Amino acid sequence: MLARILFGVAVLQTVSPAPAITGRVVTPDGAPVTQGTVAVIASDRVTAAIDRNGNFRITPVGSAPQQLFISVPGYAPYRAIVALPPSRQVALPDITLIEATYFHVRFTTGDGEPLAASGLRRRSIDGKGLSIADPLGHVREQSDPDGLLIGPLPLGRTLMAFDRVPYAQTRLRDVNVTGKDRVIEGGTIVIERGAQFHVDAVDAAGRAVPRLDVWLEEAARPSLLNFPTVRTNEQGRATFDRLAPGRYRLFTQTPERCGNTRLIVSRLITTGGTESSRARVVVDGRVAIRITSKLGPMLGRTVSAAPDAPVETPFGPRWSEMAAQAGRPLPIRSTPAGCGGVTDNDGRIALAPFPPGPAIVRVQLFNSTYIVRVNVPEVSSEMVIAVPEGLVPVRVTNRHNSNPVAAQLTWSGGGGRVEANTTPNGDALVEGVGVTGGTLTVAAGGYQTLEGGFSETPDTLQEVALAPAPQDRLTVRVTRESGEVIADAVVQLLPRVPGDAPEFAVVDAKGVATFSSVPPGTIRFSAHAEGFKPALISVPEENRAAIAITLTRVP
Repeated sequence: MLARILFGVAVLQTVSPAPAITGRVVTPDGAPVTQGTVAVIASDRVTAAIDRNGNFRITPVGSAPQQLFISVPGYAPYRAIVALPPSRQVALPDITLIEATYFHVRFTTGDGEPLAASGLRRRSIDGKGLSIADPLGHVREQSDPDGLLIGPLPLGRTLMAFDRVPYAQTRLRDVNVTGKDRVIEGGTIVIERGAQFHVDAVDAAGRAVPRLDVWLEEAARPSLLNFPTVRTNEQGRATFDRLAPGRYRLFTQTPERCGNTRLIVSRLITTGGTESSRARVVVDGRVAIRITSKLGPMLGRTVSAAPDAPVETPFGPRWSEMAAQAGRPLPIRSTPAGCGGVTDNDGRIALAPFPPGPAIVRVQLFNSTYIVRVNVPEVSSEMVIAVPEGLVPVRVTNRHNSNPVAAQLTWSGGGGRVEANTTPNGDALVEGVGVTGGTLTVAAGGYQTLEGGFSETPDTLQEVALAPAPQDRLTVRVTRESGEVIADAVVQLLPRVPGDAPEFAVVDAKGVATFSSVPPGTIRFSAHAEGFKPALISVPEENRAAIAITLTRVP
């Protein structure tokens, strides 16, 4: 309270406390830590020190949810997400750190000579595959007489790679940190000089294709190995250096366009030892296809084809990473971009340029799309694709109210796959399914996916009732035993897997805390308020509609 004089009368003014996130940091046995640093990051970054009683006070950055980081020597890094109320004041419950986990490793050359770890690269990720930031530089590398000690590592998975000229780029085994081990021993890792890998790009006639970009990446994703893009020389060769033994995937594109698209050419390769190896890749060609059915040639059908390559490429968007970063699904193509046309009176279609190798062909039927995998030969010859007979009528409804649902249907069986969409009435006719049985998958936005297997293809109407997906935006109400709201109570959404950050939210005037993008499955909440005993509840997926926590006074 402040007082000021107005015309000889003292007037009291109320001054709101300054915005702050406060809390206390304790060790696993409950004792307060005596040093350390706290940081919050939103649009900017602010840091503060932890005092000798384990307490901290830090000013939030703006009003958006804050990323909170805590660094205390000898303990694992801590991070959380704090949602701010309108007052921008949050009193967090005690934050208990866990003991540090370190990774110990020793590097040597093929001759047994010790190698310094100046070429070590690392990245930690959480359960969603997102990078775990380390804004306080808590994770460090320390040399000891028998190698290198790295840590304290955050909970989650840490990827590591050794990358130093002239040695091979070498991936280390992933380190899974759960908090149970103080030291994870990596042993001695031999770093070889590495091998060269040559890619010879040729056209359908075997002639070299110069000035063509070629990419290479480790087959296992995510990866820290990083190879520069190499352009083929006048002899059509691209050379990659410093490859360790392992599996890689190379990418390039057709020099010319098929329709409006340069098609992706992709191959899996394996290297071993320090010897050079090579791969010949045909980046041109032609595919001739004839589409038939039991009734004869299928004329006037739209057909598209694409090489059977990963949708995500080194030179395109990483859709899965973007989806994880956004915290919600993003549209992901089911097949790489291709080219196509319409069959003639004999059911024939030819596409060029089209590289040899595995490819995906899509045939548009009246109500469905028939999809089959083929192998395009280097020597041009006609491939016949026979669309099987068989129809499966399907009706999709909401399990709770029986209303029709707009859904995507996939039938897998008989050597191919069929995709179809329901009409506004929830009806679909899945064609080309064959007669030997298969698996029907029904998916719709906002609903749980349903899958069923059939030993024989059904010929009767399949009525499918989908259950709505669990809510991802949840509210938790906190009250005392009398039902009264507890002002400023804090609710914590606990992480489901090591590495995920807990989330904190303050209740509003109605005693409700709100959480967004909550994953499916059983989840746990804890509630805290000054003068009350903390409470922990577990919420099954089917009980998310009305979540309530009751706190009792401390005697």
